[in-house]
Amino acid sequence: MRILTFATVAASLTLNVSGFIADPRQVRWNTLTGKQTQLVGHRGEKAFMPEHTRASYWQAAVEGADYIEPDLGLSKDGHLIVNHNEWLSENTNVASIPELAHLRTNKTWTNDGKPTTVDDWFVMDLTLAQIKMLRVNQAPFTWRPQHFNGMFEVLTFEEYLQIVRNVTIDLGRPFGVIPELKSPLLYNLGRSYPRYFEDRAILTLRHYGWTSVTGKIDESQHSDLSFAPLRPLNGSCLGPAAWQSFDQETAAYLSSHTSTPVVALNQNLPWFFTPKGLDRVATYAQIVSPWKDFFVTGAEAYFKSQNITWDPKEIAQLGGFIAPDRLAKEIHKRGMTLSPYTFYDSHQAMSYLCQSGVKPLSKSGFCPKDKREEFFYFFEQGMDFMFVENIQEANVLRILYTNHLEQQRASEYSS
Repeated sequence: MRILTFATVAASLTLNVSGFIADPRQVRWNTLTGKQTQLVGHRGEKAFMPEHTRASYWQAAVEGADYIEPDLGLSKDGHLIVNHNEWLSENTNVASIPELAHLRTNKTWTNDGKPTTVDDWFVMDLTLAQIKMLRVNQAPFTWRPQHFNGMFEVLTFEEYLQIVRNVTIDLGRPFGVIPELKSPLLYNLGRSYPRYFEDRAILTLRHYGWTSVTGKIDESQHSDLSFAPLRPLNGSCLGPAAWQSFDQETAAYLSSHTSTPVVALNQNLPWFFTPKGLDRVATYAQIVSPWKDFFVTGAEAYFKSQNITWDPKEIAQLGGFIAPDRLAKEIHKRGMTLSPYTFYDSHQAMSYLCQSGVKPLSKSGFCPKDKREEFFYFFEQGMDFMFVENIQEANVLRILYTNHLEQQRASEYSS
């Protein structure tokens, strides 16, 4: 029996203000395909559940996410681990476990062009057995429920993929997987070869049916991989898949070695936001994923706010920074889709520079005052995907925008 959830109902039908059924499949959006924007559950449903846990992934599915996102790291003994940061104290109880106290260390590495230094417990320094001692906590915001703290363990990539297969079967609807490979240079240190982390992720995703290998991989280096039996799909179809990485060389590697499209994440590389920069990105990525403020306040203002410098001559030679209200069009013009991040729960600040007094560089001077304005602006710009928190709220706004488009179409027909 198919279970009716918000996901299965909202994905097919909405009501317009006149009480008639509006079908989102019959309304053309400004996305590359003309279909409605796809919602990516950021770390599952972290607005209500501790992120990257079984409960977070299940709630994301029930609320109607189209994709459910994991972040990947690699344990000391080579297991793919789901955790947002490379370190563990921010969302687990690792600091309270005496047996692990000696594993705290200080590391410095480069991530997305910026140096990072952290003193903490790191995923790559703990074995899977040690990581399984940990329990996940919710971020300490007053508007997020804290009563699930300590109930869930840290998951492996395999366990995440099993969960997505399960919700696909049990809810009768496919859900996309979109793993992000965090800091590949850091996780590949001390491994048997430089792309060990990436290849391990590729082989795992292949086993679960979401990708095929198209480039040379030395599988003998991964003979220790042992997978659990797959639950039969029983007529269900797996959803789509995509890779993510902030490391552009890793993104290119994933693109050349698998059949799965690649999301190029970025918020710190100035060349990326120029016409010739996008030409380069289009040689390896099918989806572009910038921080959302690049579509509102713009690249130049953002980089200045982050004290990120650039060579003006180089940027001029690459065609100059693309204006924020032109960026979506330029990405689509190159055949790529786009997926900005992150659209928070409405209890949380939206975090645009223009809201702190920085002048937007778009011709319209747009600066969102609330979540509805924010989402409608990005829907109008033609976002193909959006990383969201509080998926149910995002889904309601998507329904309202569908109705808005339906009303526009009806008005055009009647005039």
